[in-house]
Amino acid sequence: MEQHNDAELVRLTLCGNTAAYNGLVQRYQRPVYNLAYRMLGNAEDAGDLVQETFLRAYGALASFRQDASFLTWLYKIASNLCIDQLRSRKSKSALSLNVELEEGREPAADARESSPEDRAVRGAVQDVVQRAIMNLPERYRVVVVMRHLQDMSVEEIARVLEMPTGTVKTHLFRAREMLRGRLASVLEMETDGK
Repeated sequence: MEQHNDAELVRLTLCGNTAAYNGLVQRYQRPVYNLAYRMLGNAEDAGDLVQETFLRAYGALASFRQDASFLTWLYKIASNLCIDQLRSRKSKSALSLNVELEEGREPAADARESSPEDRAVRGAVQDVVQRAIMNLPERYRVVVVMRHLQDMSVEEIARVLEMPTGTVKTHLFRAREMLRGRLASVLEMETDGK
């Protein structure tokens, strides 16, 4: 199934070939998980959301436009599910990233050749940045995650979120300003070489 492009796999799935859909799931489960984890900040919720995303995508596969990007379509489903979950969570307190790290539920990081001190500093900086992103209002968080952590273009984000590109740019600008203010001390440490 690896040799088939997304459109071919969708067509095969619609003809009843479940192995073709499994190929799509294997191809895209990691990027969808990364998006969900970055938006929700919880590995368990992200895993559940990935399953829900692929179930919903399977149910709506007949409505998928063959000329569109399958990954962008999946991101749209996943981001809408994330936003729904974040809204339902507002009254509840979410697990902090510290609990996630203590319980060892953070996604595995690439092995890097560096000193323990460098890894500790990098981890602390990543923790502070992740917390700052998680504390952004959801409309800003989603665009930051998609743009800077998923490497999506402004146009792709606009399609996924069904908003004008100008609005996406405004949300990115405001989110960056908020992050710049919240992360000023970390940014100073990084530029000072501390």
